[in-house]
Amino acid sequence: MAENITNLRISMVTSGDPRFPAENMLDGTTKTFWASTGLFPQEFIVSLPAYYVIKKVSIWSMKVAGWTVSRSTGDAPFDFDEIYREDIEDAGDQSLQVTSFSISSSDSKREYSAKNVKFTIRKGHSDFTAVHRVAITGEIDASRESERKNKKERDLAADEDELSVGRAVRVH
Repeated sequence: MAENITNLRISMVTSGDPRFPAENMLDGTTKTFWASTGLFPQEFIVSLPAYYVIKKVSIWSMKVAGWTVSRSTGDAPFDFDEIYREDIEDAGDQSLQVTSFSISSSDSKREYSAKNVKFTIRKGHSDFTAVHRVAITGEIDASRESERKNKKERDLAADEDELSVGRAVRVH
């Protein structure tokens, strides 16, 4: 069953203002925000606590003229595949723009789970944009998480084997 994913973290952001840090996008409220520092594109990467099949993404922003959302199917935040792109009209005032999209089970992109999601502000209606909140809904990918857990266990066992071989060598 799809759930609102918690324990998200910002793993990369292309600009920042200490008065409006990137972590504000994940605090669950639209009263705080991250402010870009001008020039486009601007990007930020949200890392998920586990592998999830993404069902829905929602973004509350101001003065954003174009979004691209991509996902990485590996542990590291590299090699992103675009899953959504939209140009947004200017609200003309200080109204929040709400951008939301769903990925249905029939969508070919659903077959891949994600560990990292990259948000790209391609262009703005102003020199500066603001992102007030990001929410991601999804289902945990049990098979991917099981693979990841097994790999960690194998890596740990290999490390322990190396240590025991090293001890045996040192004893002689």
